[in-house]
Amino acid sequence: MVMDAVIFDCDGVLIDSETIAHEVEMRAVRGLGLDFDAEICRRKFQGLAVKSWRKFLDEDHRAQLGRPLPDLFIENLCNEISGRILSDIRPIDGAVGAVRAFARAKGVASSSPRHELIGKIAGLGLADDFGDHVYSGDDVEHGKPAPDLFLLAASQLGIEPGRCLVIEDSGHGVAAGMAAGMTVWGFVGGPHCSPDQGRHLEQKGARRIFSRMDEIAHALRNI
Repeated sequence: MVMDAVIFDCDGVLIDSETIAHEVEMRAVRGLGLDFDAEICRRKFQGLAVKSWRKFLDEDHRAQLGRPLPDLFIENLCNEISGRILSDIRPIDGAVGAVRAFARAKGVASSSPRHELIGKIAGLGLADDFGDHVYSGDDVEHGKPAPDLFLLAASQLGIEPGRCLVIEDSGHGVAAGMAAGMTVWGFVGGPHCSPDQGRHLEQKGARRIFSRMDEIAHALRNI
């Protein structure tokens, strides 16, 4: 397999932020009075664009409590999550090395808000590695699991989608990469990943599953 570009997700792939986000999210939604199983909540919302997350959470709020989600709930929650993550940047072990193992075109495509994503990449010391090729959920109308964000990244990189490899940790992200016509590898080495995460990503279309970033780095040197 020869790929001309690699597009990395950020949260749960480059940075250990999903654990923090999930903790804050669960406290907030339970504070609303919503009844959510933690694992079902993680699987349902992980990797979604903020607009989609807002829509689905509002639907759950209406179904369970009979009224819409409170005004500014998502905005306030996103600000709290962003503040927590940016104050404590935790790289996934080996992620920086994996990015640098691929010497050709590469980018980031993440559902995170743009200001937060830029802060994460800078905090990882990867701003120069990705340059201008950092794309967020703010850059497209339809975020993951729609293919738009990955297609935007490929277009800006100047690489055909079929020559792009995506590295993702969420089912929504894998679905987005597949819908874009790209090859997808699944990463299940983050602390947030459940024991059946690999099977879930394979069901969504991930071609290979990795539990360590050094394994991805080795594989990237050989594509």
